[in-house]
Amino acid sequence: MVFTVFTPVYNRKEFLPKIYQSLLAQKNKNFEWLIVDDGSTDGVEELVKELIARKEIQINYYYKENGGKHSAINFGVNKAKTDLFIIIDSDDFFANNALELLSEQWDVIKNDNSICGIVGLSSYTNGEIVGSPFPDTIWDVHFPDIYYKYHLKGDKSVAFKTSVLKEFPFPEKMGVRFVFEAVVWHEMAKRYKVRCINEVIQFVEYQNQGLSDSSYKKWYIEGLAFSYYKLIDNQTHPFLKYPKVFLWDYVYLVIYSLLLEENYFQKLNTLYQKLIYLFVFPRAYYSYRNMKNLLKD
Repeated sequence: MVFTVFTPVYNRKEFLPKIYQSLLAQKNKNFEWLIVDDGSTDGVEELVKELIARKEIQINYYYKENGGKHSAINFGVNKAKTDLFIIIDSDDFFANNALELLSEQWDVIKNDNSICGIVGLSSYTNGEIVGSPFPDTIWDVHFPDIYYKYHLKGDKSVAFKTSVLKEFPFPEKMGVRFVFEAVVWHEMAKRYKVRCINEVIQFVEYQNQGLSDSSYKKWYIEGLAFSYYKLIDNQTHPFLKYPKVFLWDYVYLVIYSLLLEENYFQKLNTLYQKLIYLFVFPRAYYSYRNMKNLLKD
């Protein structure tokens, strides 16, 4: 096997058959489908066992206690034994030629130590591209530059070298069930570029009960605060390269710390970080006052 197609799932069993059908449609069958069940209670395991019994594709299923998508990715990466780790969320599905496109690029980049993965486009089911296409058919770029230098928009489809993901696990903290992907994808950019292809890899169907519907829920705010703290702690967005992003990381940390009543200021490791925190505090406090009544349990 060359590819691991990875799906983290939490109480989304009704969407898995669509991924399954999209995998059956692939001409390239040199993959395993690795499903990590993040504590589902809706019968995901029974459904997956039925799919495994059909013996149409290689499926490996693991159950873990609920810890969030980031912890499921860590779990899956540790189980994966293939070269390329392709992430497809439970409510998305592949274009019919997705693995062929990824395979073509994999043959080019697999021995290139400057590139850590392949990034493709996402599309709505009506054919509309999510956000912005890439400026070139083939484009090698540092991941955060896609958004911060070239100002492209929208979620992208991602596949990374498994070995690199093992180098850069998601940080985990007891009780935190969400860490956004930039904490890792942007950290990898200190050492690697990604190969971007102007091709649709996956179709997305955003659900009302997903992350996009969680903006002011306490568990989500906890994840945001921890994520921004890790960006600052790791110096992921250096001031000289991303000055606005650098400052907004601090603004958001202040906002979410205040919303949680959790003292992240004391957790900052250097006097320099604490001075920046205090510098942006008035701006952050203004936003906090407008948001504090929206927080939900």
